[in-house]
Amino acid sequence: MEYVILTNNGSIIGTDLQGFAVIHVPGGIEAIYEAISDHLQNGYALVSSPLPANVPLIRSPIRSVILEKNSRKYDAQGLITLEKAKARTAILGVHDTGRTRSDLECINKDQLLLAIRQLKEFDLCSQPEYSIEQDGVTPS
Repeated sequence: MEYVILTNNGSIIGTDLQGFAVIHVPGGIEAIYEAISDHLQNGYALVSSPLPANVPLIRSPIRSVILEKNSRKYDAQGLITLEKAKARTAILGVHDTGRTRSDLECINKDQLLLAIRQLKEFDLCSQPEYSIEQDGVTPS
């Protein structure tokens, strides 16, 4: 599978994320949302959510989203999810003092690395030569 990461997190640029193309999107939250929308309308599907799990992170100007190359032209569900993220961000606003940016980048990077690890485990588990046991993934 072909994955791409869209990010405006400067701390991710230059990080070796094997199997993931990283596209740096300069700018704030609006720029990253626009880049996600463009990709969702041109053969990519959302893998991770553009909407973080809690209010302080929703208000963050930093986003990193994983997308997957798809056989469909549009990801309709992904576009709906993106619109919900935009609406929630508009309600809550973006809080960017500059003082907390490095902390927000670190949190975003940790969340991205966790999502990548879980995605790799999922991809590995879906291969026919592997089976899932209670204690993890083992070769069949």
